[in-house]
Formats: sequence, structure tokens, C-alpha cells
Amino acid sequence: MEIKTVFLIFGIGLACLAVIVSFIGLRSKNFPSKGAMVGLIVLGAVMVAGTATFAVKLSVEEQHEREAGKKPIGDESTEAAASVRIIQATDAA
Repeated sequence: MEIKTVFLIFGIGLACLAVIVSFIGLRSKNFPSKGAMVGLIVLGAVMVAGTATFAVKLSVEEQHEREAGKKPIGDESTEAAASVRIIQATDAA
């Protein structure tokens, strides 16, 4: 499995966890119980650590690809990048 895929899984999972815990917390008066709180703290810590770990690994991998010349910095082929270059060229003239 690619690093980017694992990063996205952890990131999306962390966002979903936050939304679900918030929803349950707003709906339930007795939330969280002691056991649920410990479990949610551990689960949240694992999700944050996984997301951060794979974010760093992904950034290192992308840096190596840029240094090897496989991937340009920024997507220069987009229309927005081309229009910025045109505007800069007309401003310089």
C-alpha cells in the first residue's frame, strides 16, 4: 500500500472520529463514561500519531521525487499557473 493511501486513510479516519464523537457528545448527557473516555483518548492518540507519521513520510518521499526530477514543484501545466505566468509577463513589459 502506498504511503499517500495510508496517510489519507488515517486523516479521513481522524476527521470522521472527531465528527462522530462530537455528534454523540452533543446528543448524550452521560457521555463519555470513564471507559469510553479512556478508549477515545487512546484511539484519538493513535489516529493523530498515525496521521502525523505518514504525513512526514509522504513529505520526505515527495522531496526525494522532486530531487530526482520525477515530479515538478507545483503543477505548472494547470491553467491557473499559465495565467499567472501571462500576467507576470505583461506586468514586466
